[in-house]
Amino acid sequence: MKIGDVSKPAWITIAIVLVAWGIVYARLVPGLVFDWQDGGDFSHGFLVPICTLLFVWSRRDTLASAPRASSFAGALFLAAGVGMDFVGSAASELYLQRTSMIPFLLGWLLLLEGPRRTALLAFPICFLLFMIPPPTLFWTTISLPLQLLASGVAEGALRLVGIDVLREGNILHLEGCSLEVASACSGIRSLVTLLALATLLAEGSLLGLATMRSRLGKVILVGSAIPVAVMVNALRVTLAAFLASAAGKETVDRFHDASGLVMFVVAFATLFGWKEVLRWIESRSLSRSAPV
Repeated sequence: MKIGDVSKPAWITIAIVLVAWGIVYARLVPGLVFDWQDGGDFSHGFLVPICTLLFVWSRRDTLASAPRASSFAGALFLAAGVGMDFVGSAASELYLQRTSMIPFLLGWLLLLEGPRRTALLAFPICFLLFMIPPPTLFWTTISLPLQLLASGVAEGALRLVGIDVLREGNILHLEGCSLEVASACSGIRSLVTLLALATLLAEGSLLGLATMRSRLGKVILVGSAIPVAVMVNALRVTLAAFLASAAGKETVDRFHDASGLVMFVVAFATLFGWKEVLRWIESRSLSRSAPV
């Protein structure tokens, strides 16, 4: 159901949405900032709102030409957002409270701007999900399997080159030292950040890259961030195990501090290369299907 076209400056919509958002969600901002600043795994959270604003700015011309026709369907999204926030508050579930801001924002946009403009802003708003740390249960569920995977890959590589190693769970016993693949070394530190970067690569415009046409290709690229994060971390642990065997644990400690950024660059480069492969496959597919 739609209301008639509304003629109002864009700043009025922005002011209404920001005031409404502030009334409901301002209480959550200090906790989010604390997680970004002190959590270590989510320092990228500071950049996510900036990326969202840049996405909106890049769409300004298209937004200006899109028709404004407010829709009462936004009330459903608003109700969903408020309901999620209420349930999250009652259950002390912080993740549910924080994610409820997404349907809340979409609901206000639908009410004030209509479906066409909301569709243009849906991706930037949903991108805000990357600034919200996943719940602790998520980390505890996937951390140990990733630790065991990384230590298992390292064990196999060491045995392949004839180095004696005994693995007990996530601990590698080498001659002269033992190496523990701790939770911080499981690969989950870079997972959410890599997912956000893969999403930026798939969208393309914000990084000044060619945009992929296929939605399936974009989904594949974003999903590829998960195995890339796991594989690159397994490589990091394997290199650390080789260093421990050759030069002792003190060298590994120095390697651990310096290798994080290097491995993240390797992961990003891998995703970038994979995107180019997907674009090549996409262009080949389009050229074959084009009429002669």
